[in-house]
Amino acid sequence: MLTIINIKVDNTIIMSYNTPCDIHRGYFFMKNNKIFDMVVCALFAAICCIFSIITIPIGVVPVSLGILAVVFTAVVLGPVKGLISVVVYLLLGLFLPLFSGGQTGLSTYANITGGYVWSYLIVVVVVGLICKIPTKNKALEIVISILACAVGVVICYTCGTIQFMAITKYDLNASLAACVIPFLPFDAIKCVIAGVVGPLLKIALRKSGYMK
Repeated sequence: MLTIINIKVDNTIIMSYNTPCDIHRGYFFMKNNKIFDMVVCALFAAICCIFSIITIPIGVVPVSLGILAVVFTAVVLGPVKGLISVVVYLLLGLFLPLFSGGQTGLSTYANITGGYVWSYLIVVVVVGLICKIPTKNKALEIVISILACAVGVVICYTCGTIQFMAITKYDLNASLAACVIPFLPFDAIKCVIAGVVGPLLKIALRKSGYMK
């Protein structure tokens, strides 16, 4: 509910305005404020940077939390702002050791695991688009988000495995055994986390006036 404060002189209203809280939410955050959008994109780019550094060494390809950050970004921000955040993260990775295992530079995109990195550009757009499917049911929104994250992980697997096979000359079975099968349980958990927390965060942001 909007609260209007009226300033009167001799019973004549000379000024009328919303309370500071309403101005803060309704004006600054709900009027497509570009500064706020930039801050949000930068924040999620930072989340991608931090999560991607965290890895668990297992087999040829280490378990990275990067895909978790990317799908979470897509769920919350959608395809456009999510893509901006991921692009910023990938550009920073050209100069800083932000990729799995402390890798950096253009060579990261061309090595045997590079496909799993550049695939983030596709993942964030696809997941973000799926999550834009309109629904007023919170439970259904969570289910759609989890499925969207699963689709994103499959895209990441596909791009990464194709590049891995092209460079190593491994056959499909060997590549899946090295790059996909060991990570299925971990990535399933990531999909659930992003698919549940993401929509709940969006709902909270909408209620507080920080997101449309």
